[in-house]
Amino acid sequence: MFDLNADDGSVRKRAYKSPIPEAPDPRPVSSSRLDNAKYSRLHGRLVDLYTRELDRQFENRMDQAQDADFYDGLQWRPEDAKVLQDRGQVPLVYNVISASIDWVTGTEKRSRTDFKILPRRKEDGTPAERKTQLLKYLSDVNRSDFHRSRAFEDAVKVGIGWLEDGVEADSEEEPIYSRYESWRNMLWDSAATEPDLKDARYIFRTKWVDLDVAMAMFPTRRDIVARSAADNDDYIALDAYGDEAMDSQEIAMDMAGQSMTSDRINGYQRQRVRLIEAWIRLPTNAPKMRGGMFAGELFDPLSPGHKAEVQEGEADVVTGMTMRMHVAILTTAGLLYVGPSPYRHNRFPFTPIWAYRRDRDNLPYGMVRRVKDIQEDVNKRASKALHILSTNKIVMDDDALPEGTTPEEFLEEASRPDALLLKKKGSELVLNADRDLSQWHLELMSRSISMIQQASGVTDELLGRKTNATSGIAIQRRQDQGSLATAKLFDNLLFANQVQGENQLSLVEQFMTEKKAFRITNMRGTPEYVEINDGLPENDVTRTKADFVVSETDWHSTLRQAAVDSLLEVMTRLPPQVSIVLLDLVVENMDLPNRDEIVRRIRAATGQRDPDQQEPTPEEIQQQQLKSAMDQITMAKAIGEVKKLGAEIAEKQAKIAEIESKLPSNRVDAQQKALAAAVEAIAVPPAAHIADHILAESGFVAQSDKDKAAIGLNQPPPGGSPAPAPSQPPSQEMSPGQSPGQPVSPASHQPAPLGIAAG
Repeated sequence: MFDLNADDGSVRKRAYKSPIPEAPDPRPVSSSRLDNAKYSRLHGRLVDLYTRELDRQFENRMDQAQDADFYDGLQWRPEDAKVLQDRGQVPLVYNVISASIDWVTGTEKRSRTDFKILPRRKEDGTPAERKTQLLKYLSDVNRSDFHRSRAFEDAVKVGIGWLEDGVEADSEEEPIYSRYESWRNMLWDSAATEPDLKDARYIFRTKWVDLDVAMAMFPTRRDIVARSAADNDDYIALDAYGDEAMDSQEIAMDMAGQSMTSDRINGYQRQRVRLIEAWIRLPTNAPKMRGGMFAGELFDPLSPGHKAEVQEGEADVVTGMTMRMHVAILTTAGLLYVGPSPYRHNRFPFTPIWAYRRDRDNLPYGMVRRVKDIQEDVNKRASKALHILSTNKIVMDDDALPEGTTPEEFLEEASRPDALLLKKKGSELVLNADRDLSQWHLELMSRSISMIQQASGVTDELLGRKTNATSGIAIQRRQDQGSLATAKLFDNLLFANQVQGENQLSLVEQFMTEKKAFRITNMRGTPEYVEINDGLPENDVTRTKADFVVSETDWHSTLRQAAVDSLLEVMTRLPPQVSIVLLDLVVENMDLPNRDEIVRRIRAATGQRDPDQQEPTPEEIQQQQLKSAMDQITMAKAIGEVKKLGAEIAEKQAKIAEIESKLPSNRVDAQQKALAAAVEAIAVPPAAHIADHILAESGFVAQSDKDKAAIGLNQPPPGGSPAPAPSQPPSQEMSPGQSPGQPVSPASHQPAPLGIAAG
């Protein structure tokens, strides 16, 4: 067989413990050292801080517990309820505030936010995308949305809710976890004012653990654990280290303070130990990164990103005093564990979600606190009105009853619906006196219910109830006003999401060092398989630093819908071509299922690009490559057509040159034939003028015309056209004494043809 603990490399080991060094000794404090004077003083200091904070927050924690009871319908104090029951009056509960609380918490459940990881450098875009996918996977397996909703419910009810993000090396599930923590178990530095508690010095968490489990967790401190269980076995005597809000589930008492059956039976008694977990900042010399993208972080010698930046000279390691986070686990009897925080971010692993904070002491309170007194008034008036309507109040003279009738018998008869009452004549007897007071109690109760809605900001319009607002615009404006009244709660939740996301991202960059393949799904359930740390630089999530950003605030659904309605109204007035360009942005702001897919298809059809996208998607790269290939094919075709046309032009030019080379011989033959014809025409005097036309048509040019052309006499005037050739034969000169209209005889004047004479 083989050894699972072998160190020769044959067994693959997974180490999730932080490798961050701590000066002077990075190892947790050994069990033998926890009992020396130094750590005894530390234990006393931690217990002192814990008890002081418990005293300071005691009154407010009692009110918080009562606020939680009011939401659950436990709205009568035990002593007040007993008085009413002794009086025969029913302690009614009209739980009006629960509807307001449920609307706020339901709005958060309906519009959970999304996030994305942004790189700090352009070349780190792919690793940032892998981190986004990894955080979404962790959110799915840890059910982070449901834990966040539970914490937000605590914040709305009692004023504060808590989320925890950490690493469990021996977990059967994912080592990085995110879960809800009850407000009842948490105490913090109430002097801190920052919403993320970055200025706080300490945070305490208490847990009740069975004795055998605690001994298994700390086997070297079994004596301390056993002594703590023996001291704390009587839960009622725990007021020094707990309060009712913290120990209400452990105290085996009923509401009247009487012991339960399990306390009166001898036998097995469940032994429990109160473990106190303290996270405290202590001044310590520790190495930190200076410069580079990891500036300010505690130096981790096993981090690939830290080592790479130091080796490349982009950052260096400096050692100096810093407020280093430490964790200690203790009981009232002694310390069980002390060591530096395993987390590189050097923050508290707890993220608070606030509702409202009291200005005088920074202590939290929720929506219930603002309307609790009004809710008590509603219950008391409803109980009083019912009592008045269901009982008989009688005013009578002392001698009004007949002889032999006792007051008890008369009261019993008067309480019957078919009562028959006899009295003496002349005596006064009035039944149901002050019965009219019931309607005034009901009227005041209705006003108190309206006051609860006004104080909480959750009006009837937000709840979808019918009101005196009839127009759509009036209802929408009242809904907007109600949303603004509760906007602080959702703004605090947005801040908590940002802080928690930064902590989760830091844990991923520190502890996700091994190769991992996982699956994520989109909102339509389509799976996508992702691999990280597979050896490729773009899939390494530990070498780079990124930033967590909350990308949407969907809880402003009313305001978003109002903005969409306004934008749709504007689009109806724009030209169609402009409306098409804006269509993807309008749909992107709508609350629609498969909204992202609809927007993607619209942009694919209209050719628009995602304005938030910095790098092209694989589809866009493929489309660009296809377009480039098509452009090259089109260009090649155009070049081929041009070459073909050039060849045709060259061929035609060759033919023209061949024809032009034959023109002189053809012209000479034509002119010779024309000259012979002209000579024959001259032989006939009436046709002598035809000889010039024959020569001109054959291309013959007289020498006189050449001379005139040489000196420009035959050129047309500037801007004009050459004079048209006369259609009539040239005019003949008149002989002396001849009248202008008399024809000239051929014998008297026979000029020679121009072409022959010039020749």
